[in-house]
Amino acid sequence: MAGGGGSRLWPLSRNNTPKQLLALVSARSLLQDTVDRLLELMPPENIVIVTGAHHATQARAQLPAIPARNILVEPAARGTAPAIGLALVYIAYLARAKDEPDPVVGSFHADHAITKVAEFQAVVRDAARVAEAGFIVTLGITPDQAHTGYGYIERGTALPNSGGRPAYQVAQFVEKPDRATAAAYLATGRYSWNSGMFLWKLSLILGEYARYQPELYGQLQAIGATVGTPQFETTLRQVWDGVRTETIDVGIAEKSRRMAVLPADFGWSDVGDWGAVAALLAGGAADADQNAVLGQHLGLGTHNSLIYSTIEGKLIATIGLENLVIVDTGDVLLVCDGNKNQDVKKIVEQLKAQGSSRYL
Repeated sequence: MAGGGGSRLWPLSRNNTPKQLLALVSARSLLQDTVDRLLELMPPENIVIVTGAHHATQARAQLPAIPARNILVEPAARGTAPAIGLALVYIAYLARAKDEPDPVVGSFHADHAITKVAEFQAVVRDAARVAEAGFIVTLGITPDQAHTGYGYIERGTALPNSGGRPAYQVAQFVEKPDRATAAAYLATGRYSWNSGMFLWKLSLILGEYARYQPELYGQLQAIGATVGTPQFETTLRQVWDGVRTETIDVGIAEKSRRMAVLPADFGWSDVGDWGAVAALLAGGAADADQNAVLGQHLGLGTHNSLIYSTIEGKLIATIGLENLVIVDTGDVLLVCDGNKNQDVKKIVEQLKAQGSSRYL
């Protein structure tokens, strides 16, 4: 899934250049890094991208190895359940053509960062074995702090070992908790962060759509019936007008009785705000004052801050600063208390209200 705007990473992430298309923490964009990881697990013709109309051209340019027909364009954003469903009916078409009618399918976000790539690939292989046994497998991230920005998954009964790492039935999904509740979850050792990544057999997940989202399932089947025909684009647009917004978590995962969680640690980040960017950059090379820096920076008495500049040849000098986020894109300079970086989204909302599209 390569949609979304990433407004908490403004002013770098904008309407025409959302975070998945940006090289935030490496020489490759988050989308390219995602595909690079998956190319070790499957051939490029088995990878399908779902994105928005504004981003399809850039996605194709960034991913020359992926067949252009495999980059699907949503007519409008409708949430993760319709986006994944669109990919599923397209994959069903590809699978029939390969005489593989019921493959294991993985759903991954194009705007996540993973630092332990080999471990991630090993986890996906193990999760695929659990999916083969008839479960919808979500990759649970082993938490290292009482984070309040993620959903949590409680593990239940252990599943029979398939030769890899342990997996468990899901006891419950929990929405973003307050800090005290999150700390209590960590103390039990039974909870994982919800990464939003899934693996499932094609027949199983389509059956769950039919069971729990029958209206959407019917709409997807109408679209799927035209894949590979001249009517596909027209049918997609017409049907999509009536599709309701829904998430895969609320629409399917929280209802299904076939949910499993595979806890893992592969250096995952959803790159959800500038604090996450700072942590990823600092993990590679923090300076002596624990500043995370991209660009040129000269600091005197500046500590625990992010200094991020995309302007070549421009020096940012700081004196006596602590726990700040400074992002310079040329037309916008963001200066933010590090504890308030989640509020960057509010600046974007205010700019929208003012009609300041130039900065969006």
